[in-house]
Amino acid sequence: MLACAWLADTAQKRSSLTMIPPLHPATVHFPIGLLLANALLTVLYLRSGNRSLEISAYHCLVLGWFGAVVATLAGSIDAWRQVYSDPSIRNTALINWVNGHAASGLSTVWIYGMALLRRRRNQNILDDPQQRGGYLRLLALGVVAVVVGGWLGGQLVYTFGLGVKG
Repeated sequence: MLACAWLADTAQKRSSLTMIPPLHPATVHFPIGLLLANALLTVLYLRSGNRSLEISAYHCLVLGWFGAVVATLAGSIDAWRQVYSDPSIRNTALINWVNGHAASGLSTVWIYGMALLRRRRNQNILDDPQQRGGYLRLLALGVVAVVVGGWLGGQLVYTFGLGVKG
């Protein structure tokens, strides 16, 4: 009797969790745009020397990093709700794609976090030729991580139908 009540309660909680729409798709667009804009504005600053471009690049980095943290947390919640908490999903390929997407998201947060830390410690990092190279390599690596993560996310939606009701 107690086991039946527990199973019914668990099923009710699972169904109420699936009624909440996915949070991750609503939180990824701004971080992607801001982090890519950061790289573009940084390159434009280095070519033109216009300080307002450098300031805008920094603000895009800060806002994009915080947005990426939110998107990664929302993605973790959605992955748990849609994939890992449902025992009927045993598609190893899907789980591998989700893990790859999560790894790229965590990599993006870490890479841009390191870039932000370097930028905060040395506000003139772009004006110092010795330190600029490492910072620009981090930004380039971050762009790759964002693009790969976005592509993997697109595969999850359009190939596997993850997060699509139907």
